[in-house]
Amino acid sequence: MSGENDIIVGLAGHIDHGKTSFVRALNGFDGDNTAQEKERGITLDLSFSHLSLPNRNVAFIDVPGHEKLIKNMIAGSFGIDVLCLVVASDDGLMPQSFEHLAIANILGVQSCICVLSKVDKVSKETLNARKCEIESVFKDLQIALLGIYEFSALTPESYTQQITQALDLVPKPPNRELGMLMYYIDRAFSLSGSGCVVTGTLLGAQITQGQKVFVCELNKEVAIRQIQIHDTPSDTATPSHRVALNLSGISANELSRGMLITQKGFVRGSNFIDVYLHTQQPPKNNTICQLYLGTQRINVRINILSEGENASFACLCAEESIYSVFWQPFVLRNGNILLGGGRVLNPISDPMRKKDKIPLLHRLLEKDFQNAFKILSKIHRHGFGLVCATQRFGLSHSQAISIASNITDIFFDSKDLVLYPLSELENLKTQILDIFLKNKNALVSAHSLQIKFRWASLSFLQDALDSLYTQHFILKQNSLYLAKNNQIQNIDEYISQKIYSIYENQKFSPIAPYNLYDELDIDRSLGDRALKNLCLAKKIVRLNHNLFITAAALNDLNVLMRKIIKQHTYIDITLFKKYLPLSRKYLISYLEYLDNFQDIYKEEHKRKLKFT
Repeated sequence: MSGENDIIVGLAGHIDHGKTSFVRALNGFDGDNTAQEKERGITLDLSFSHLSLPNRNVAFIDVPGHEKLIKNMIAGSFGIDVLCLVVASDDGLMPQSFEHLAIANILGVQSCICVLSKVDKVSKETLNARKCEIESVFKDLQIALLGIYEFSALTPESYTQQITQALDLVPKPPNRELGMLMYYIDRAFSLSGSGCVVTGTLLGAQITQGQKVFVCELNKEVAIRQIQIHDTPSDTATPSHRVALNLSGISANELSRGMLITQKGFVRGSNFIDVYLHTQQPPKNNTICQLYLGTQRINVRINILSEGENASFACLCAEESIYSVFWQPFVLRNGNILLGGGRVLNPISDPMRKKDKIPLLHRLLEKDFQNAFKILSKIHRHGFGLVCATQRFGLSHSQAISIASNITDIFFDSKDLVLYPLSELENLKTQILDIFLKNKNALVSAHSLQIKFRWASLSFLQDALDSLYTQHFILKQNSLYLAKNNQIQNIDEYISQKIYSIYENQKFSPIAPYNLYDELDIDRSLGDRALKNLCLAKKIVRLNHNLFITAAALNDLNVLMRKIIKQHTYIDITLFKKYLPLSRKYLISYLEYLDNFQDIYKEEHKRKLKFT
């Protein structure tokens, strides 16, 4: 079997309704695997097992029924394909049965198989009543009830064949295309001889043995040493599988449930996420509650942005980073009370006024990304990047580019994946013209302007320059742009003269080249070429990466330093500073220049003459 048809089944139901006994009858696995669980006869934590069938492997997640441990059910529901609700025939639907269904409904589980256990304890009439009750409940849910099957742990062989046939044929929901790897850890432990092992449900993308992955909360890259699916080693694992990973470069003590493993650079954390929230009763503003997302459990404060009858837009605020993606389901609880749940709309909440944010959230809810991009480009005047389009919108880079390219009233840099409002293009053009107004001999390019406008991409700057040239506001010579009233006859000669003149005036405290180019409003490559020619002509000397000085000034320095040595028998920084009160970076470079002469030697921090 290829594994593409495999499914993950989440077992749910009230305490002691027989979920563990049901799984044991199917595959012999006993989920009550700790001493505490054996003694109490209930499953305390997520329990994982599998069943091999003719058409597929079925992975079971046995979630607890105890109310205090309901959080584990939420952890298990993330990534399951089919819900299997176990209901004891003698009790019928109980509080945790309803809550499990409510959570599964919120989390977007699409289908459910119901198992009526302990059928040996009730009459046929009671059994039929239970079935009617279950069917009635599902009418109000978005979960499709695929069938109700009878079961008894006393004579399991009489019932398991029909149930396994149903599991073998149940439709597998399509995998959600996340465009990236997402793997929330639900267990982390150490195995002798293997080291760190984690378990979880793989979503979004395939993984391979030896692949580098990233633990978001730790900001740490690790490698996948081994992969195991259904107790079997594998070179690869595909989405919608229960997967155990043996990781290298990290210890189990560093990891905990809720941490997210993904690809480096794909997911950013945020203390604020914007969501679409469904609740039975509108929560009060600033309510503190628990967010269950993936296998994370985080305390958050609800900031209501807009209210509806049973749904609202809200911002969830946390003291720690929340790692989420667009359209990800979540659940909110307050202690033991289920408040509701919904979908993440904005995994990285943008700082904006409510009147701007509400329209954005409406567009995101409708998945109207074209208009969402428009809103975001207006808010982020200095550029809104689409590099995180996969996390923020569930879009691949090619999908994001296609949408952005069709928006008429924005500037889109398809190379750097940045959106700018056209109003900012006009502002940029005005600021560029100001440069020429203040300095009629400015010589600029997109590259040189990036020093002044670090927020702007090269394409955006180039478009602004080309627009000014097309509108006849400025002139163009090769790759340089000039003011219409400039008085430059020969560009190279002009630049060389300006650079030498400034360095000559600054003498012993010359400015760094790139600061000089910025001061002159000249292109960096043009300045570098002029400075190189001045050095070749031996009019300027380069002492280190950013220190250039005229040959005449350097000669004067040499004379001064030797005079100090002759007068005091040595020179060091302290003594030198008394004669030349400059910063240490200059003094150190000038003293190091002395080391090039054979008649100078260094004794600790002092320079001395060999012959006096």
